[in-house]
Amino acid sequence: MSDPIDFVENSIGQLLVALADGVREAERALSSGPLVDESGRAATRYALPYLDFTINVSVEVKTGAAANGVRGLPVLRLYTAPASGSSENREVRSSISGRLVAVPAGDGLPAPRIRITPGPNIGRKASISLIVTNSAGEVLAGQPVELNLDLPASATLSRARGVGNLPRREGTRLADGIVTTDANGRAATQLLLDSGEAAQALFVVTASIGAFAAQASISAELLG
Repeated sequence: MSDPIDFVENSIGQLLVALADGVREAERALSSGPLVDESGRAATRYALPYLDFTINVSVEVKTGAAANGVRGLPVLRLYTAPASGSSENREVRSSISGRLVAVPAGDGLPAPRIRITPGPNIGRKASISLIVTNSAGEVLAGQPVELNLDLPASATLSRARGVGNLPRREGTRLADGIVTTDANGRAATQLLLDSGEAAQALFVVTASIGAFAAQASISAELLG
């Protein structure tokens, strides 16, 4: 038999999780309406920044019927409203109050913003410039930024320009996989392009800080 204390704790935990899920569903429903009204004006929006709740809990400890003269094991029953058991049962009643608070993404901290600016392919080297700030408008100095070449996206864009096949060539690579911003939140590197790349090919470069990312496409057309 499970520990009665674990039983009660798990039951209350499930109630709180169900309550939080209900709040999340309500927020989705509130935000699913139109952004503008019939006149083109911004429509009223609703949000649930927090939810106060009170749960009345009653635990009834009831002894089971004896069998062959042996006293039965205790039985726990958890109610979300006051129990209406007989007076011979032992009951513990309590009230649990609290507040569910909506926390913005990133624990409410300003989110990173990456601006990536590609340069032309000159001498089979295309420059890549980065500026990293946050949603509060502050520059992020000394911030590592991961760079990757998105080959599936590159193949898709290149196919749209008539390049049927975009094989992986060893000469096409990023000069740096990770760059660090300077005191002004800036960083730079290069995309090195193999001489065998088709001029119509496009290469997608992704710059990311954790879950935050930005992309830019660079043409393989040689300009110098």
